[in-house]
Amino acid sequence: MQTGKEDRTLSTLLKDLAQQTSDLVRQETKLAIAEMSEKKSETKRNLTALATGAGLLLVGLIYILDAVVYGLAELLPPDYSPWLAALIVGIVTSLIGYLLIIMSKSNLAPENLTPRTADSLQRDKNMVKENLNG
Repeated sequence: MQTGKEDRTLSTLLKDLAQQTSDLVRQETKLAIAEMSEKKSETKRNLTALATGAGLLLVGLIYILDAVVYGLAELLPPDYSPWLAALIVGIVTSLIGYLLIIMSKSNLAPENLTPRTADSLQRDKNMVKENLNG
């Protein structure tokens, strides 16, 4: 008679484990979907703000650089002033722009956009496999 209770208890425990594991995976999946949606919205909002800011900055920068070219041309010898001033300003501006692109590119790397729940789901999957196999 004792064996029957132990079997039922073990059976009940296994059913509970399966149910709780299923619930956990379901909840983790919902969380992952919510986080991915949040990341998508956040990324879209940030990219829109980045593009708008870049456009406005470009317009302002063109006028500032034009003034810098005229000012630098006043300091250079008259024979070289128009083209050399524009070349110097263009090179310096291009280098700064390149550095900004390289620095911001890393913020949009895929590993920065993946949800934290993905690791949790993988751990849950491994735990379930271990419990079922061993």
